[in-house]
This record gives sequence, structure tokens and C-alpha cells, in this order.
Amino acid sequence: MVALKTFDEIFEKLNKYQKEAVTDESLTTLVNANVGSGKTTVLIAKVLYQHFNKGVAFKDMVVLTFTNKAAGEIKKRIIEANVNIKDEDMLYFGTFHSVALKMLKTLLPVDTLGYTSDFTVMDPEEFLEMAMELILEKNFNIKYKNKLIKRFERLKIAETSYARMKYKDDIEALWEALCIEKRKQNKMDFQDLILNAINLLETVAFSPKWIIVDEFQDCDETQLKFIKAIKNEETRIFAVGDPNQIIYTWRGSRINIFTEFKKEYNAIELTLPVNYRSSANILELAKCFIVGQAALQSTREVGKLVSILNHYDPFNEANYLAEKITELHKSGVNFKDIAVFYRMQKQSQVIEEVFNKGKIPFEVSVRKTLTDIPVLRWFVALLKASTNEKDTGNLVTVLKDKTFGEGLTRLKINKIVCDKSEESSSLCNKIRGFERWSINVACTHNIYDYFDLDSYLSPTSSTYGENKEYVHTLINRILQYGSYKGYDITEGIKGFINSSALYGVDILKEDIHISEDSVKLMTLHACKGLEFKYVFIIGTNNGLIPLHSRSSEEDEEEKRLFFVGITRAIDNLEISYYTSTGNSRVMSGKSSFLYMLPKHLIKSGDYNEVKSDLRAFRHEIKNNMGKSIKSELIDNQIKIKVRHGRYGLGTVESEDNDTIRVLFENYGMKEFTRGFNPLEFL
Repeated sequence: MVALKTFDEIFEKLNKYQKEAVTDESLTTLVNANVGSGKTTVLIAKVLYQHFNKGVAFKDMVVLTFTNKAAGEIKKRIIEANVNIKDEDMLYFGTFHSVALKMLKTLLPVDTLGYTSDFTVMDPEEFLEMAMELILEKNFNIKYKNKLIKRFERLKIAETSYARMKYKDDIEALWEALCIEKRKQNKMDFQDLILNAINLLETVAFSPKWIIVDEFQDCDETQLKFIKAIKNEETRIFAVGDPNQIIYTWRGSRINIFTEFKKEYNAIELTLPVNYRSSANILELAKCFIVGQAALQSTREVGKLVSILNHYDPFNEANYLAEKITELHKSGVNFKDIAVFYRMQKQSQVIEEVFNKGKIPFEVSVRKTLTDIPVLRWFVALLKASTNEKDTGNLVTVLKDKTFGEGLTRLKINKIVCDKSEESSSLCNKIRGFERWSINVACTHNIYDYFDLDSYLSPTSSTYGENKEYVHTLINRILQYGSYKGYDITEGIKGFINSSALYGVDILKEDIHISEDSVKLMTLHACKGLEFKYVFIIGTNNGLIPLHSRSSEEDEEEKRLFFVGITRAIDNLEISYYTSTGNSRVMSGKSSFLYMLPKHLIKSGDYNEVKSDLRAFRHEIKNNMGKSIKSELIDNQIKIKVRHGRYGLGTVESEDNDTIRVLFENYGMKEFTRGFNPLEFL
């Protein structure tokens, strides 16, 4: 009864559109969830309603998401609704890839494809290494090696025209060799997980009562086939998405996915039109970039006008952002409530430099995995080879590595691996004996000592301490994972490695940590699903925003991407562009998108007074650090006059090693970081 009461409390807080979606029992339902309309709340309420009100077991639901973060949030909130629900109850809740992996491990007969159920998952780099090894070994003639991953993806879905490209080569022979080698080494790559699951689902009696899909607009052709393979005649589908947020057509999603899905499944369409996030002005501005504007309703106050600012160049803008954000923080705004969005990742570089000098805490959203740290990439390869006797690929990688391995030649490795001679390797022997050793060991902390890793991490190198800490941290993560799952050492390592291949591990930050009090820097693609009180969208010049518009479809996607960025803002939005871009591919002046904005919703301004360039940055910092006001002059009440490009004339009130405080007649007291202060001393 506690759980039901909890759900009733959740249900009562829903609006009429949300309640209709939650209680709908149609065979196939497509929910058009507008931005900020409580999509995740509805999806979770749907799961709870089916379980507590309709008696559907969690094991009879398949809930598919696009990110591990989204899957984790859904599970967390369901468990919060009833402490008796356990993570293991939600067997098929997760990303498309993780659900496919779970099915292949527990439900589907992978042996019919030449695998065993303890297969490992290859990350893209490992897959590419295997391909390169086969090219050398079999002397394949392969063109466009920099496009191999994309060509293989197209081959898998039978788009051979792209895979073959302009000039004929051995791509199909290489593909056949890769398929054989993957089975031989008992490995699957990311796309194998879904494709193999699709093929094998036809052979088993799997009949879930519900398939619930989050962010449906992001589905590609393979993921749609996966949904279809899971479904049977009795299965109901509940798909939630926003056609205005289709921003991934370049990686397989389709602009007409809603129309096609409705037609194929005779789906009914419901709408969540009420936005709870953005002020009315911000939402009205965002409507300029979407179709079906009338459906989007705001519950918020009118709010502030949207600021449009002109900066001379990116460096000038970075200085402005540092100054503005410092002022906001001093007024009581948390750093974590502020975000800066841009179109290209490289745009963050100048901001990072200036923020570092200004001691402004920030995080940059860049997807990283274990393989971004060299010592961990090597150590993970070692663990893979140690727990999969068929994994000759990673064994070769470990032994030939000159930094951490034994630096063996390929010829010697071949002799060792194939047992064609008496050649031996102490590390190879350790790898081959690991599973036998692990059966009898009680404390898995001995993994480090078992491999004698001190000998391989170069104790005399400057990076030894850092590398040792990375390895110990990873071992501890593996132990925690294995203990939580109730696995033995080998099972724990295999499970952890498969999980890290799909999601990454937070030894490096994979996603922005919203709870940390720091300014968030991210691309427009990375900001989807987030919200901030203060949002700055920078570089709104043709050639950046929009990045290109070679076709009407691309132009529409760029508009949808801009829409996503705008609608992350709760109360305050500022959009800026450059006079001097410093990039021949980016046009100076306003983006065409800015001319689409209604004048009554915006206020414009220039911040063009100080024209700087990044090359002069370090020289300027050096000079600024040398500027010092004699403290005795201040003590003797001799006022030091300064001029600022924006605030005008002022007098220095005090200084220390890091900052200078200046009183301006019309702007009051301002504080400048000495490292990049723009003051002219008079």
C-alpha cells in the first residue's frame, strides 16, 4: 500500500496531458513530448502505473534509453518510489546496447553464432586494431582507412555502395575475415550486440508486455529493427520523443521517423504541450526555430528579454564571460547554474585559458573512456587477455607495448602465442595463468602484485606515481563492481570491462557533473536534456551557428539544434557573435539565425571596446602580473587613477597578490584578477 500511495501522490501532480499518456492502454502509443514538458516524469509514472496498478512485473517490461545516465535516473526514481524494488528486478531497463548485451548473456543462444556466453565487448579502438592487424596479416588492399568504422557500419546494414566507395578494394574480404576473427576471439563490437540480438530473438519465446522507449526521435534503423524484433502480437509500445529535437540525422536518426512509425504500427499520437522550464520570452524566441509552434505552451512568467551581444573576437568574448560570471557569482549565483554552449569543441580552448587565469571553476563536457589514459588502456587489454584465453588480439597489444609491456616484436609474439618454439615471456605466462590463480586467491587486491605491475609501470619514470594510482583506482572499482554483483574475480573483471566498454568509467569524466559547483562548457549537441538558470550561446556566426546549410534538411537540423540550446535556459539567455572570427570558414557579423528573432523579445548590445588577440594573451598576462600599485600610496590616500574600456574612469581602492579593486563612478566597485585585468593606469 505504501508504494501505491506513493504512486498516487506522483499521479496527482501530473497535468491532464501527462495523466492521459500514463493511463493510455493503446497497443502502440507515440507521445510527442515538447521540450521541458516532463517527459522523464511521464515515462517513470508509466512504468509505476503498469506495475502497481496493472500488476505488470518489471521483468515483463523492456525500457530503452540512449544514455546510461538516463537509464540510471529512471531506475533511481523507480526505486525511490518503493524501497522494495531492486536494481536486478529491472532486468531489461537500460540503453539499447546494454539491453541487447543482457539478452545475449542471459536469454539468447549465442552459441549458434559461434560465441560463448562469456564473450567480451570490443570498444571502437580495439575493433579498429583488429582490422589493421588483419590488413597486415592478409595483405588486404584497403582504401580510405580513415573511414573504416563508417564503412563497416554500412556493410552491416547491407549498404554496400557506400562501403565500397569510389574505388574497388578488399573491404568485403576484410569484413569476412573480421567476422571470423571476432568469433575466434569470442568478441563482439557495439553494433554486433544489437544485430546479433535481432537475429536471435526470432529463435526464442520472449514475450514482454511493454516496450517503453525514451528519446524516440534519436532511433536509427538498427534500433527500430531491435524494437520490432522484441515485439510480439501482444506487446504494447509506448514511445516518448520530441520531433523538434531530431539533431542526430548525421548518425542515423531520421527526420520522418514519427510519421513512419505511426503508419507502420497504426499508433495513436498524444502530446505533452506544456513547458515548465523556460520563461515565456525564452520559449517564444525558441518557437522561431521549430515547426508546430502553437503546440508549445508556457506556464512561466514573461521573464527577461534575451540579450544579443557583439564581441570583437573569441578572446574578447572570453574576457567578457569571465568578468560577467565573476559578477554573477558575487551576487549569489552558483557556478553550477551557469553554462556556456558552442557549436564546435575547439571553441572552448580560449575560454578554458581565461577561466583558468581568472580562477573560475569549470567543467568541459568531453566524452572520455578508460582508453584515454595510456596506462589504463594497456591494463584493460591485459585484463581482457587474462580472462579470455581466446583473446590473442589483446595479448599481442600487451606484449608489444614498448612503454608498459615487454616491447616484443610481432615475430617473437607469434612464436610465443602459437607455441611454435621454446620462446617464453614472463608476462605472457602470468596472463595465461591468471584464471587458474584467481580460483584460489581470497583477496583480489593481489591482482597488482600478481602481475608484478611495479616492474612494468617504470618506477624511475616521472609518471610512475600517477600511473600506479590510476591502476589501483581501477582495481578498486572492479572490486566494488564484483562485490555488488556477487561475482568471483574473473566474472567481476569481465562484467566490469563490458560495462566500461559501453559506458566509460568516471576515472575520467564522461559527462558533466551537474552537482559540482562549476561553470559548464559544452557543445550544443551535449547540452540536450539539461537546464541552467544562466545560458550563454557563443559564436552565433554563419559557419558556426549554423555550421553549414548545404541543403534545406541540414539547415532545418541546425535550427533544431539552436532550438535545443535556447530551451536549456530557465531564466536568463545571452547569445553572442563575433566581428572578427579569426577563421576563414566563419563569416563575420550576425548569423542568419539572429535575423529571425522578434525584436520585441531581445535587447542588443556591443562589447567591442577592447580588441585583443589570443597570441598576445600570455604577453599581456605577464605585463599585467607586473602591474603593482604602491601600497603606501593607497595608505597615504593618494588615489591611483585607471581607465577601463567599458566602465570608464575609476580609482584603485585596494590590491593584493591576485586582485585589484577599483571604484567606478557609474558602476560601483569592481574587482579584477591581476592575470588578465584590462586596466590602463593613468
